[in-house]
Amino acid sequence: MTTAQQVLDFEGARLGQGGDETWAWYPLSRGTAWCMAFQSMALSECGIPTHFAWVSACFDEYRSQGRNSYDIRTAQPGDLVAFEWGSTPGGYDHVAMIIGLTETGAWTRNGNVNGSKVADLWFPFDGGGMAEIARPPYVSPIPPTPTPEEDEMKRYLLRGDKSGEIYLADAGLGWKWHIPAGQLQNVAWVIGQAGGQLLIPTGANTLVYEGQTIWVAEQAFVDAIPTI
Repeated sequence: MTTAQQVLDFEGARLGQGGDETWAWYPLSRGTAWCMAFQSMALSECGIPTHFAWVSACFDEYRSQGRNSYDIRTAQPGDLVAFEWGSTPGGYDHVAMIIGLTETGAWTRNGNVNGSKVADLWFPFDGGGMAEIARPPYVSPIPPTPTPEEDEMKRYLLRGDKSGEIYLADAGLGWKWHIPAGQLQNVAWVIGQAGGQLLIPTGANTLVYEGQTIWVAEQAFVDAIPTI
């Protein structure tokens, strides 16, 4: 029984790697485009048998099962996303796996990018080429029953206009925000300013957002966050 997070973790463990493992797994000739084969390997090794090297063939199959959508803004972590840039006659040009969405685009986990490596890339909804999403047959994990202490702990969301803003939210909502490489120091600073815990600071300005108590930081606090 495979979850989306298992597949994302499998791929995440290969960030920075080249195509050798994928070429050998499929198998494909060394130098063959391997973005789809990489997704096939990750899904298969995590328990969802998949064996496509051509992006369009994979999406044809998911479309026949009713597991696709053209509304990219409804994507969920673990969805496959096909790209159309016009460079592959009669088919899609690239495929990646959705990590998470921002207001204007999506973070994706890719094979065969940035010099034939595995890498996380952000693409805008408008002009980024994302054309279709497909949902592999994952199972939904059963959330653990929180202890009273965990149930009482309030997580916070920091909002502001500063570039590289950091978002954190209650895990019970199922939100898992992607923190780009280079931002981890910023996260540590924010947690430090909150007393080392993900607790709403005493006297903080709060509001309720989709049933969750949220801390809205003052702009001065956001401006003080160091950036790398």
